Amino acid sequence: MTKLIVFISKQWTLMESFLRCNALRTSLLMKSITAVKLKNEELFVHNVNISFFGFYYYRICQNFLSSKIRTMLGVVFSSIFLVVYIANSCNCLKIYDVTKYGASAGKKDNQAAFLAAWKAACNFGGAASLLIPPGTFALGPVNLRGPCKNHKSPFVEIRGNLRAPPRFIRSPDMFWIKFNDLNELTVTGGGVLDGQGALSWLRKKCGHGRSSKLPPTTLKFKDVSNSSIHRLNLVNSKAFHMNFHQCNHIDVHDLKITAPGNSLNTDGIHIGQTSHISIRNSIISTGDDCISIGPGSRNVTVSNITCGPGHGISIGSLGKYRNETDVIGLLVKNCTVKNTTNGVRIKTWPGSPGLQAIRALNITFEDITMINVSNPIIINQLYCPGHGCTKKPSQIQIGDVRFRRIRGTSRTETAINLQCSEDVPCKNVELDDVKLTCAGRRGWSCSNVNGNFSGVQFTGPCLS
Repeated sequence: MTKLIVFISKQWTLMESFLRCNALRTSLLMKSITAVKLKNEELFVHNVNISFFGFYYYRICQNFLSSKIRTMLGVVFSSIFLVVYIANSCNCLKIYDVTKYGASAGKKDNQAAFLAAWKAACNFGGAASLLIPPGTFALGPVNLRGPCKNHKSPFVEIRGNLRAPPRFIRSPDMFWIKFNDLNELTVTGGGVLDGQGALSWLRKKCGHGRSSKLPPTTLKFKDVSNSSIHRLNLVNSKAFHMNFHQCNHIDVHDLKITAPGNSLNTDGIHIGQTSHISIRNSIISTGDDCISIGPGSRNVTVSNITCGPGHGISIGSLGKYRNETDVIGLLVKNCTVKNTTNGVRIKTWPGSPGLQAIRALNITFEDITMINVSNPIIINQLYCPGHGCTKKPSQIQIGDVRFRRIRGTSRTETAINLQCSEDVPCKNVELDDVKLTCAGRRGWSCSNVNGNFSGVQFTGPCLS
């Protein structure tokens, strides 16, 4: 709320005008006090603050002097008009605080309160915000569905800590928190989403839960478009920390994702059937892929990621299920990968159960730093983490792959390992300005690969 106090008249007459623009949607908040003093034909305007998400965006702290009343009033009412214009131009936001719907910090499951607050926010015709205030809230699975009455989805601000049930939980679509069928969604706030996955990891290690379905994903987005997810902390998911499925035009940035290096299936971010997504400026440390790009992903950009421990940044696995679709257009740049089992990887299953073979094309990895990585550069078309895989060659075509300006150290003797399909060899694979230090003399291994490898240099005991 903006409080505009205008002092007008020689007798210091006070007039108050309240202008409300609590608009997180436009990130604009007029703040503090504007004071205009009129005395002996002198006009003073001071203390005008405009805040942008809590930071001063613009500040006026100066005096305006006028010798004419008309000029003074012109300045006053021009200022009022400007503030009113700004207030009217932003979508005045209605805040739906989950604590107003019965949520409370502690061990009580707040599922019903969260769903009620979301329903109210989603059904509101104007701009709305779902607020999770500071505090630690226990929360069972919630599906925050759209479409909402307003074409813009509620602004979701998670300031507090959310804790999943520690037990192994099942939901219809294997999620803990799901956003579904939404447009122009923002999820932010700096809060923590704790999946409490330790029991699920133990269950897997002990041989339980052999079902093809994984435990719940912490944060799942399905059929979400034109949206931004940023400034969140995800820890100890039971399975994937974040999953995008059938989404488009998504901006993901400034995340911190953390799980122990030995936690199973705890991918940081998984993408499938999704296009035009950017993932940047984040730190990901898990027990599986930091980022995995699955079938149907197109126009994906990954930049400024610190990855490790974990399994690196991967395309795939591809070719496990029927009716998968192509992966086309991936750029991974300016990343640091450290203490991982793989650096940058493409992995496909042997054989091809689909009715039509798919492709992985137009893929670039550039300006990557490897620190103590087991397999800095790897293409594996014989990927089979379990047992009983077919011996038939993969039918997935990998092509137009570029590895450029990759530096660092391998903790194994094979820094570059390119194992492509006998039936459909990799084509147009380029290694340019690659400089790696190896732990042994082998350097690299490759089969069924066509391309240009002239830009590779090894140091240490490696032989090029």
